[in-house]
Amino acid sequence: MQQAPSIQSPAPVAATTPSPSCPACGELGSSVIAGVPDHEYGLSHIATYAHCPSCKTAYQFPMPHESSLAAFYPGSYHSMTDGGWLMDARRAMRLRRMNKVLAGKSGTVVDYGCGNGSFLVTAAQRAPQNDYVGFEYSDRFEQTVLADGKVKLIRGTPADLFARVASMQLVIMNHVIEHLPDPGAVVKALFERLEPGGAFDGQTPNADSMEHRLFGLRWSGYHAPRHTVIFSKRGLERLLEQIGFAEIRIRGAFNPAGIAVSLGTLPQRGSAGLVVRKGIRWHALVGTASALMPLDLLSGAPGMIDFCARKPGAHAS
Repeated sequence: MQQAPSIQSPAPVAATTPSPSCPACGELGSSVIAGVPDHEYGLSHIATYAHCPSCKTAYQFPMPHESSLAAFYPGSYHSMTDGGWLMDARRAMRLRRMNKVLAGKSGTVVDYGCGNGSFLVTAAQRAPQNDYVGFEYSDRFEQTVLADGKVKLIRGTPADLFARVASMQLVIMNHVIEHLPDPGAVVKALFERLEPGGAFDGQTPNADSMEHRLFGLRWSGYHAPRHTVIFSKRGLERLLEQIGFAEIRIRGAFNPAGIAVSLGTLPQRGSAGLVVRKGIRWHALVGTASALMPLDLLSGAPGMIDFCARKPGAHAS
């Protein structure tokens, strides 16, 4: 773009575009939108997204191969740092949520996509009755022990994780499911290892949201090229049902960082930009986004959604 950016809706391309199946609901047919650049870290890669006309889930098409994903994450990627007061607040909210989902039960808690493991270290200090395992994808296996042995971080393939953790009481995916090129296969493998009554819990952007409609291709939920499948509430519910989960609950989430990133993209010129998650400007964006959060949550189409589902079986009420 040569002019100052304007808010726009995704534009469909010619009908001759191949029609993939939706990774959320499995429906064939889609509209493919223009490429979305990296508005946060300025990478040159342009990701192209399709939209499912049935459940409104967005997903990259063509889907990037798993081996290429590591190149999309710079060393300064925000989940690999402690992030200051905002990250501390989010860890506190996650800890309260974890304890509520566990409902007094103890067991193995797996944080799939754990970043640097800081949340698990905090969890081990506050709720030491559980075993904590963090997982990050890598083409080379590595295991690290933190918090005096209370936390194990596994870097490698899902097979490396499953070889070391046979059963799980709780699996957490906090802003992770949207990064997976085949989320259905990963979640199904985790489901099979959950104990009866065990829970799958997390947070993810909502493709069928008011925020997406307002910001169009500059919506933070794309997080291009790192987000591969961006679920709608309906699409995520269908996927979890198909895998076999019960007691599925999906509701709006309080996370002003998403709106802050969307607002931060508006002044950008050119095909890619940079949103720095620190400093005075970032704190001003978060403050503005926090003031807008009640409108987002009351809209009925929130930009972020919390999800929780259980494997059928006995559990604490």
